[in-house]
Amino acid sequence: MAAGGALSKYWMFSDEYTQNPYPIFSTLRSEQPVTMVQTPDGARAWVITRHEDVRNALADPRLSRDIGNLYQALGRQIGKELKPTDEITHHLANSDPPRHTRLRKALVFAFTPKRVANMRPRLEQVVEGLLDELAAQHQPDLLEGLAEPLPIIAIAQLLGVPDSDWRQFKIWSNTMRSTDAADPTGLLAEHTRELSAYMADLIAEKERHPTDDLISAMVHAEGDKQLTPKEILSTAFALMTGGNETTTALVTGCFAALLTHPEQAKRLKADLDRLPQVVDELIRFSSPMLYTLQRLTLEDVEIAGTTIPAGEILMLSPASANHDPEALPDRPDELDIDRPRPVHLTFGHGIHYCIGSHLARAQAEISIRRVLERFPDVRLAVHPSELRYRPALLARAPVALPVRL
Repeated sequence: MAAGGALSKYWMFSDEYTQNPYPIFSTLRSEQPVTMVQTPDGARAWVITRHEDVRNALADPRLSRDIGNLYQALGRQIGKELKPTDEITHHLANSDPPRHTRLRKALVFAFTPKRVANMRPRLEQVVEGLLDELAAQHQPDLLEGLAEPLPIIAIAQLLGVPDSDWRQFKIWSNTMRSTDAADPTGLLAEHTRELSAYMADLIAEKERHPTDDLISAMVHAEGDKQLTPKEILSTAFALMTGGNETTTALVTGCFAALLTHPEQAKRLKADLDRLPQVVDELIRFSSPMLYTLQRLTLEDVEIAGTTIPAGEILMLSPASANHDPEALPDRPDELDIDRPRPVHLTFGHGIHYCIGSHLARAQAEISIRRVLERFPDVRLAVHPSELRYRPALLARAPVALPVRL
């Protein structure tokens, strides 16, 4: 924060915020629960930080997730016409009802607790193989060696993509994460075309030769679960690019929380059967999602006494909400693995609650369990103060998580 405690209009892009946003969130919750942030290219958004306000906003039908409307608003702000591609336009995360309702109904079967349970043996095999590779390294990195590849392989398995292609998907996904919508380099457009062509070929193959996977199910669905070709492509595209980034941040955040709290990790190792309950506290504490996907006000909306005009972009912060003492009075800024399962907003709330939450939790549980079982003496290879976080608008993760096994 600037001298005197005043926030710069570019506060979200400071290194102070990137490395530790929680002191700033605390100040915002108490003094400016609805505040403005701007980008150097002229875009602006209203940031919402209190738990109650974030939760209410996530369920407010006056706030839109329609990507076309959001791009128009952003384009007006920066003085440049922006048009979303088909690949990001036709999936449920970027849609409002009634399309969102229909898409969620058609896809929810793929992410049920039962289906995720059926995936666990394969996920355990994948984790085991990744840990074998890490064990052979002098100074392994849990982010690069485990938390990045695991979600990509898991989503590939879900969709019916060959495991062998995950490294290429990592390249595409990194481009989607690190390149803004204005795409000044042209790389985003290039990689979008490459991934789109790959997915189109895979969809065509599943149409000819269906197997037990999500793409085959979408292609051959009937009745009210039938999707258009653009919706199938957009859904596959979204899962392969967006789903892995957020889960990478979640898994890495859980490990970072444990490794920077060795006494808590020691107690967890003594009773790993507690892990399914402890994972939610790790997720709450590390809060891998700084913000949900942006919303657009469809009309004037009042939040915490501030009237936000129609046509404005909102950023809702689960990370701040998860540390709000009004919602969690008992030491919200501390990790406590004995805390009863906390209510948190990491996976959202309302109609856009994360459809893949069970799969994300499973990956965190399996990864933590096997690392602690195989390497009970695992510890950070650097001092906790040396962990650096990458600048990001949505998902928060360290640049690296080096460990000694």
